[in-house]
Amino acid sequence: ILNAKVVSWLKFISNHYVPRAHDVLLVYPCSADKPYNASRSYRQLSKTLSELGENRKRIHVLTISEPFGLVPEEFYGKKTRWHDWKNSWYDCPGLFDWWCKKHGTRYSEAEADQCIQTLARYIALFLRKAKSKRRYKEIIAFVRTYSSNLSRTHDQTHRRMIEEASRISGVGVRILPDRRLVSRIVKSNGRYAWDMYGVSHPEAQRYLLSQLRTALHDHK
Repeated sequence: ILNAKVVSWLKFISNHYVPRAHDVLLVYPCSADKPYNASRSYRQLSKTLSELGENRKRIHVLTISEPFGLVPEEFYGKKTRWHDWKNSWYDCPGLFDWWCKKHGTRYSEAEADQCIQTLARYIALFLRKAKSKRRYKEIIAFVRTYSSNLSRTHDQTHRRMIEEASRISGVGVRILPDRRLVSRIVKSNGRYAWDMYGVSHPEAQRYLLSQLRTALHDHK
């Protein structure tokens, strides 16, 4: 977080960036491949959103990321002074115990929690600003809400970040998918299907599409 580029970006999004008004804000997880729009997960999301036709323009997508907090879709693939997608520090690997064990580096749960809190505070500033300027009628976060054994785990960083940001800001965020969908995917396709694909799983994407259609209908 103390990296100068990261701090500059976080301050830009929370203090200066103002999106144009949309009916729905969709918060979507970052991907291992960079830039996001080149990844399998975001290609799948693009197909899902294209099913909305003209209504696609009523939705604004923001990526939730460690360590960049929120990245608006209009920055995907753009070379900016903040983003060097090939930098090894981008994925903030110190947040994950499994990564540290794999690479033989130290993991501190307390430091990981502090990082989540810091990012949540910056995200909260953006949410509060967006609400005050009436940028969105509804905010939906589509992230890993449960593990494949239907538990809420410490390394579900995106869920934790957006939950805490919502609490700090007082801005309501509908966090999806629900437990029933995760259970259905696991029962139908096995735990690997959710562990590997998460919200980009075809069944999860169909669920997302139905949720977005309902939200757009409600906000005509």
